[in-house]
Amino acid sequence: MYTDFSELTTPMLNEFIEKVVVHEGEGRGNSRRQRIDIYLNFIGAFEVPAHIVTPMEAEEQRRQQEEQAAKEAHSQELAKAREEKRKAEKREFTARKKAGLLTPEEQAADEARLAHNRAWQKEWREKRKAAEPPKPPKPKSLKELATLQKAGADLTPEEAERLAAHREKKNRQHKAWYERQKAAQPPKPRTLKELAAALDAGQPLTPEETERLEASRSRKKNAYQELKAQAETDPAAAAELARRRAYHSEATKKSRQKMYEEAAAGNPEAQARYENFLAARRENYHKKKQDEKGEQIA
Repeated sequence: MYTDFSELTTPMLNEFIEKVVVHEGEGRGNSRRQRIDIYLNFIGAFEVPAHIVTPMEAEEQRRQQEEQAAKEAHSQELAKAREEKRKAEKREFTARKKAGLLTPEEQAADEARLAHNRAWQKEWREKRKAAEPPKPPKPKSLKELATLQKAGADLTPEEAERLAAHREKKNRQHKAWYERQKAAQPPKPRTLKELAAALDAGQPLTPEETERLEASRSRKKNAYQELKAQAETDPAAAAELARRRAYHSEATKKSRQKMYEEAAAGNPEAQARYENFLAARRENYHKKKQDEKGEQIA
């Protein structure tokens, strides 16, 4: 029985080891691996614990890692040098091609290479397209939907909703644009009818608006006086004067009737206009009486 020893001897190994099974190796070079099973007496197959690494094994692993890293760095340098050489040759070939300095053989080889690349790319695109799932049908454009709807064709609920949403969006954009344009423009001057209504309602007018209204009334008054003068000798002018008098009389009658009805209905503005109308009539009546009394005294 061996309890204390410093080295293994052949007789000791023969007593400890029952058999050794060497399996066939796998791989080549540094990646080559070969399994060896050791069977001990009274124990059977002995497996070295994976977590136990001897100093020699650690040193060997470090050495192998350094060698592998050095080989990889050397391979990268060689690959980089080959790539730089290839790029330089390609640049030189492209420059000669642009300058028209290629030989007939080089031109033929370049055309053959380009044709091969185009054929390969076409084949690759066709294979990729065949492997892809079929694309859903492209939806109709808004212009096509509008044309179909105008022609009376039936649209799906989704298409009708798309078209309605697009039109609503366009309407909002046009309305916003119109509001911006309207806000940028100076305010339009009030019409003569609006100025007359504002003056009758007691609203203040600017000097320019007062001048416009007075000029318009002066023009109308002068035109009416000219028409009265022409009516004395011209039948057509007399007929036009009669038509205008009848129109003015009817318009005045309708306006007063409307004022009476609104005042009777309790409209404050209509009641105020009615009171002003009555006050003006009383003033005109008294003024007329005063003029007649003055004429009688004279």
